[in-house]
Amino acid sequence: MHVEGKKAKELFEEQIFTVSNFLSISRVLMLPFFFYTTAKYAEEPKDLDYLLYSIILCLAAVLSDYLDGLFARLLHQETTLGRYLDPVCDKFVTLGGLGVASYYFRFPIWIVIIYLVREVLGVWLGGFLYLKRGLQGRPNWWGKFGVGIVALSVLWYMLLPYLQTLDSLPDYYLKPELSAYLLLFVLICGVVAYITRYWEVVFHPEKLVIDPENKKQAKKYRKL
Repeated sequence: MHVEGKKAKELFEEQIFTVSNFLSISRVLMLPFFFYTTAKYAEEPKDLDYLLYSIILCLAAVLSDYLDGLFARLLHQETTLGRYLDPVCDKFVTLGGLGVASYYFRFPIWIVIIYLVREVLGVWLGGFLYLKRGLQGRPNWWGKFGVGIVALSVLWYMLLPYLQTLDSLPDYYLKPELSAYLLLFVLICGVVAYITRYWEVVFHPEKLVIDPENKKQAKKYRKL
């Protein structure tokens, strides 16, 4: 079975208004509130109420990321659109968090730019695999690990103004750039992993034949 392309309209032929898709979109809708509470905290780091609100919004976003997949499986609402919508919403949220950390708390802007380029290329690759190759791109563990590192890094940078007001803290508590460089390492590993997996699919599709009985291949690609 050779790979073959799909049409964009086929994404919307399945059920659209599902609990899972609503939860995915809710993460993006939380961003304006996160921007507001973080800006208020940045104005007065000693007022920890707004920091707490920002943390609660972060936890709500993480919880929605878990629940959307859970409800999709429990309610039998798994769709191709949902599989793309979930990671795209994740990209908006992670970029929003890194943007806030860069603007208010001096997260390295050049790492944010690298992350943005990587995510744009990821969206392009996902669309290309679907429209031109009829394959569902699968996230790798580096990408999932990267989302966790983003959350850790953003939180660490947000806490820095408060941590600087405390006495007798070890020096490494005041070095959130360690998490930024860890994120950079994870990003590079993720890009290498994607190139290794999809190079032949993108540039030499004539060499790829999907065997429905090949379980190892099924774990690597999802035929649509």
